[in-house]
Amino acid sequence: MSLREWLIAIGTLVIIVIVVDGIRRMHRARKESMAISSGMGADELKESPLDDEYNPELPNGGARIVSRGNLEERGYVTRDTSEPDGYDDDVEPEAGWGAIDDEPEEPVQTRVQSRPEQPREFAEPEPVVEPEPEPEPAPEPQPEVRQPSRPVKEQEPPVVTSEVEEDTARREPVKPRGNQPLAGANRPEAREVLVINVLSRSGEEFSGPVLKKLFEACGLEHGDMDIYHRHEGSDTTTPVQFSVANAVEPGTFRPQDMPGMKTPGISFFMSLPGPSNAMQAFEFMLETAQTVVRNMGGELKDERRSVMTPQTIEHCRQRIREFERKQRSHRA
Repeated sequence: MSLREWLIAIGTLVIIVIVVDGIRRMHRARKESMAISSGMGADELKESPLDDEYNPELPNGGARIVSRGNLEERGYVTRDTSEPDGYDDDVEPEAGWGAIDDEPEEPVQTRVQSRPEQPREFAEPEPVVEPEPEPEPAPEPQPEVRQPSRPVKEQEPPVVTSEVEEDTARREPVKPRGNQPLAGANRPEAREVLVINVLSRSGEEFSGPVLKKLFEACGLEHGDMDIYHRHEGSDTTTPVQFSVANAVEPGTFRPQDMPGMKTPGISFFMSLPGPSNAMQAFEFMLETAQTVVRNMGGELKDERRSVMTPQTIEHCRQRIREFERKQRSHRA
């Protein structure tokens, strides 16, 4: 055999050996992957220790968080059953604070270019230390000229006035008539209810006379169901904007009990449909609740025992917008 034939034979053997080794490696890798997937141990995972039914008690212990169900039990709100089930209590927010994008954003990779190292033979020169200048002589102190002191006038704290108080001050008093309905008596059946609870600090309670003064300053009037209501105008025939009830059973504010009444919490609620301007009515209800907190302390809570955060308040506004959108679609 010539040299050329020997080279061809050796090359053919090398190729056959490489192909056989590749097939062997493929079979071995497939067996290893099947062994790993079967030994993951997914059935041995422990269940989560979190309890979905976990519901801590409130620290004050005396106030009852009022929700829509409680209001319906007490008779403050009547559910409208004539409409179809098109009004859900839980409304998903639109694009804004609570929206979730469908596609996650891809992380932006930033490429940092490292500074090239300088060769040792071109090292930076050492800094030259300059001599410090001699300190200048300090100037001689001049005699201080005292001016006659003037009496400082103490600044009075600013008076915080909310829009609901300004709206109440602009109202003209209406003379009572014989057929004048009680405040809150013309409330329609509710399809949507927004609730804001105001709870006092632990160990403290709200005073009845102070609450009565704040309610009247914000335009609320005692009326139907022995609770307070705010109408859009001085006349009780105008639509009801919102109402406030006692958080303690039976939830009333009887006039004869107000001078000595103590309560750990109160509950504001607004039903839809009702106000001609629902968004303004909600803002007035929120400002009235904040006025109570500002003057008497306490904390705002929603109907699910959670703190009223800016996100929670914006979610309530979104519920109003969604309700009005559904109202317009049903009319069209």
